[in-house]
Amino acid sequence: MGIFDRIAGTLDELVGDNGDTETRARDEIALARGFAERGQYDEAAERLAELAQRHPRLGDVPAAQGELAAKRGDDEAAVAAFGRAVDLQFGDARAWLGLGQALARLGRFEPARDALRRALTQSLSPETRPRAQATLGRLYARAGQWSKAIRELRKAVESLPDDVETVAAFGQSLLATGEGEGTEWLARAARLPGGQPRLLLQAAAGAPDASTAARLLDEAVERAPDDPAVRTARARHRLASGDLDGALAEAEAAIALAPGSASAERGDAWRCAGDMRAARGDFAAALEAARREADAAGPGAPPFSVWLARALGAQTLAAVEEALQHGDARDEAFEAARALVAGTPSAAHIKSLARLAPGAAARRFVVRRRAPASLPAGDVVGMLAWAEALAEREPALAALAVPMARAAEAFGRPLLVAVMGEFNAGKSSLVNALAGADVAPVGVTPTTATINVLRYGPGGGRVSYHDGTTRDLGPASVGPFLRELGDAEATAIRQVEIFAPVESLRRVEIVDTPGLNSLRPEHEKVARDFLIEADALVWVFAAGQAAKASERAALGLAQAANKKVLGVVNKIDRAEAHEVEPILRHVRHELGALLEGLVPLSAQAALAGRERGDDSAVTASGFVAFEAQLEQSFFAHARELKRATATAALRRFVEEARALLPAPAVADQMASTMARRTLADAVVRFRSVLAAERVTLRARLNEGFRTAASEVRELVRPRAWLFGEHRADAGDETFLADLLDDATARATSATRAALVAALRPPEAEAAVVDPVVATWTGDVTAAMDDAVERFQAYARGIIEGATAVFFRIDLPRIRLDLGAIHAALGRWSPDPEEILFRNVERAVAQLAIRAEAQLDEQDRTREIDALIDEENVRLPLAVLERALLDRPPA
Repeated sequence: MGIFDRIAGTLDELVGDNGDTETRARDEIALARGFAERGQYDEAAERLAELAQRHPRLGDVPAAQGELAAKRGDDEAAVAAFGRAVDLQFGDARAWLGLGQALARLGRFEPARDALRRALTQSLSPETRPRAQATLGRLYARAGQWSKAIRELRKAVESLPDDVETVAAFGQSLLATGEGEGTEWLARAARLPGGQPRLLLQAAAGAPDASTAARLLDEAVERAPDDPAVRTARARHRLASGDLDGALAEAEAAIALAPGSASAERGDAWRCAGDMRAARGDFAAALEAARREADAAGPGAPPFSVWLARALGAQTLAAVEEALQHGDARDEAFEAARALVAGTPSAAHIKSLARLAPGAAARRFVVRRRAPASLPAGDVVGMLAWAEALAEREPALAALAVPMARAAEAFGRPLLVAVMGEFNAGKSSLVNALAGADVAPVGVTPTTATINVLRYGPGGGRVSYHDGTTRDLGPASVGPFLRELGDAEATAIRQVEIFAPVESLRRVEIVDTPGLNSLRPEHEKVARDFLIEADALVWVFAAGQAAKASERAALGLAQAANKKVLGVVNKIDRAEAHEVEPILRHVRHELGALLEGLVPLSAQAALAGRERGDDSAVTASGFVAFEAQLEQSFFAHARELKRATATAALRRFVEEARALLPAPAVADQMASTMARRTLADAVVRFRSVLAAERVTLRARLNEGFRTAASEVRELVRPRAWLFGEHRADAGDETFLADLLDDATARATSATRAALVAALRPPEAEAAVVDPVVATWTGDVTAAMDDAVERFQAYARGIIEGATAVFFRIDLPRIRLDLGAIHAALGRWSPDPEEILFRNVERAVAQLAIRAEAQLDEQDRTREIDALIDEENVRLPLAVLERALLDRPPA
């Protein structure tokens, strides 16, 4: 035997030995797997570890170790073992599958996905491939990639129709995308051997209608009558259906079954029972259920929002305080509830809590916590302060706070008498005569005249401007300031207070006004304000010009304001003695009904006599008679007049407050009703057009493919002999693809245009469109555009494949007539149902639900605002008005 023969024999022996060795190793692996199947994991592990040492390059060994680790629940070890296996045998499909499954169980999405994809590219057995698809589908589902999950799981359930986990995952994925058939698949999974009745709860949650959901829940209870979670689910469904008695019975059954269950299930049963009792209005029982839930499920159960809602429903501060023990200080609702208990809630607090309050009575309980304090009826000072506080708190009434503050401050001051009359009637002279000193400036022009208030004080003055600023004047500066006042500054001044150490000013404060016929409108306005704010009026007529029509109008305003007016005919010294009585008689005849009394007077003579100490001159001037009339008409009734002024201020407050408040939102309610009707009409109109387009678009696509068939017949050259083939150029494939793509785009664009037109409101509704409805329209348009774009992309892919198949497979075999070509092309016509119409239909339904919820939220906000307005403003104003009528301050 030669050397080469000996070498060949040696190689044969070596190869034969190696083959026998691997065969024996695989037999030992099979033996180890048998141990694992019988649960003898340690024995299996020892044998495989020994094999790994003897055969470090044999990939079957780590693959078997991975299977064993997976059986033992050690997925980390399984990943390491399967990783070694695929490193040694890259094409081992089962090792890739095991690796992907272990990674999936560990929640490592991307490497699990890649491993499973690799397994599916290998030669998996018909029994194993569906398992890989099922694992990959469930992996996509856990990642929320529902469309990919559905694609893989749909393939898996065809081969594994009895695999509970796969069928259930398929149903769950379908429901996640809004597909109603998901309910059927979940119900099927529940009915399979080993299927859990609780899957029926998920099926019921996604059921297309209440009756189907009720049937599935009844089946779940029938199959698992002792499962508290099943009973709880049926209780909640009955609550949603309005069957409160049935819901409570189911909830109590769940509670009875719950003690032996997990703490979460016991807590859920008590939560459900609490919800039922709250729905029945028994909030004390609902709070007790919350306590039992907290005992069962531990801290954080139930959530603070549930505690708080039930506490508000109970309408007691003690219940709200108890709820606060289960809240978090960082929670906005917690801060609002704490302020509610403390009695210091802001408007924002009230609104947020009113949204949580279950029912109208609970909302009213919340709102009343910010209502004003009880009106101190009969206490005029207290009533003024109450009105001021109300105005300061309500933004709509803020402008009334200052007048109320002034009225309150004025009530504690001496009697306020306004000296009024037309310009140049001698009002300032009369003021000086009353004061007994030359304190009011005389001789100023109408353009620079100001409102001057004479008050007791050490001397000097204070200028108050319309912008709220003030300026103090020294005793020697008041007169020069008023006489030298320029037009611009006079316009900016509201009033000038003049302080003088004159005893008579301790009893009375005197307002010297410029005259209602002043050239300055702002002066006239302030003067008319004092006509209302003063406790009493002295109206100065100029002798020879008394009882003019303009004076009658002004005195009519005083009478309407319930002001007592003492008339003074001034400058009487300029008339002859025999003319005095006719002048007085004329004034009494014309204006007597508007006057408390009428006296003649020479104010300048009275002041001169008082300054000289000449009593006879003072008497002759008429001043003594004037003082007597003042005493009789005003000073003797000072307290009564002050109260009347304050009461009048309160009445004006009520009137002006009501004028400032917005009208009740009847128009808003009508707008809400109109918006709901518009939305419902738009949904019906759009769905009608959508249903029509389901047929029309298919017809357009069919017509487009028919036209393309005609074009194809023109460009294809028929076979030259009996057994030949029809022929076409290479560019014809591209030409046909473009033709079909254009036809599909035109057909789809026409459908889009029809749907867009359906979204336009009729002309009668187009003028005013509610923002919620406008948002719904925009969102539906966006969803429709997205679906159209997806369908066109899908159709493009179908068309590209169709043209290749048509020219390479169909064309050589078919007859060259229009019908045959159209039949060959038509079977590739893209179906718009799933990608276009179903997506648009789902979007319309979901967006309509969202729009309805937004309209509900608008109505809830409107209801809360109206309740706040009623309880915090309108009712308090009504209480004040009633108090002024029934029991005016005395």
